[in-house]
Amino acid sequence: MEIKIDFHWQLTQHGKPHHIDDILFQMLEAIQQEGSLKQATDKLGVSYRFAWGLLNKWEALLGQPLVILERGRGARLAVVGEKLMHANRHLSASFSPELDNFSTELKREFEAILDHSPRDTFKIFTSHGLAVGALKELLDQQSDFLLDLHFHGSQESLKALKAGDCHIAGFHLPIGELRRHLMSDYLKLLDEKQHQLIYVVRRNQGLMVTRDNPKHINDLSSLTQDGVTFINRQTGSATRTLFDQLLVANAISSDHIKGYSHEEFTHMAVAAMVASGAADIGFGIAPIADKFNLEFIPLVWEHYCLAVPQLLVDDPRVQAIISLLKSPSFHRKVKDFKGYDTTRSGQLVSFDEIFA
Repeated sequence: MEIKIDFHWQLTQHGKPHHIDDILFQMLEAIQQEGSLKQATDKLGVSYRFAWGLLNKWEALLGQPLVILERGRGARLAVVGEKLMHANRHLSASFSPELDNFSTELKREFEAILDHSPRDTFKIFTSHGLAVGALKELLDQQSDFLLDLHFHGSQESLKALKAGDCHIAGFHLPIGELRRHLMSDYLKLLDEKQHQLIYVVRRNQGLMVTRDNPKHINDLSSLTQDGVTFINRQTGSATRTLFDQLLVANAISSDHIKGYSHEEFTHMAVAAMVASGAADIGFGIAPIADKFNLEFIPLVWEHYCLAVPQLLVDDPRVQAIISLLKSPSFHRKVKDFKGYDTTRSGQLVSFDEIFA
């Protein structure tokens, strides 16, 4: 059994509700990407007539055009269409991790009620990431146990592991001198004699800007330019701590960064804000920048690992996770994620390799 919790849009006019189907947002996304209504319909597998009717319906209800069609020049989003698309992106990026957590918990509760012999449950707390999402998909398909996956920050996940609230915790740590601040926090929660580290991926974090980059943002120093607005990650997240360490290393004061106090809770939410034009620059991972058609300026590589109690290393569920991380199917899923390296995926690594 799979449970998916999502949100939907509703427009109410004159007391009558109108539900906005997801296909409208998909259509707006496709038009922006393809620059043609015909190519957008081909991409989505719907007829031109259907798309025309869908756009006309919502343009009539909103009283504004969503798309501008120009003979010989294809199609582009009108102001309202672009606003709708970006607002939906931002909402999805902001709430998806929490909705996924609710879905996982509800699935576990329903299986316990409906199934007299429910699948064994294995709980992982980890920061939201594409690689662990790919791992969960494979485990759901191939394993005989239920992966109870909860998305939290790295430190919160490690605290849950130490408290016995989960079986495995995921965390990410920059490679090089920038690791020191996070390392000291992590090592308060981990013990080399009690925990084993499993390598998931090496990934790149950096700056995200729009493709046209009108303000010529090239590096961290661009953050202090006049007229440049930044969107930050939330205080306490490992990505925020890493970003703050980058500022210190480059002698940049946060007081000189417009938008430094404006926070989002996921890489996707940050990227959505940049893509919408609400901010000029954000900090996050490469594949999310690619997903939102943003330019990525790489700054630092980091390890993404799982921590598991030594007593559980030989547990069949942990061994299944290790095997899948090493599998061709996992590598195929992750190979298209820009800035991700799976060379060491599934390896048991020492504390010295990660923290020294």
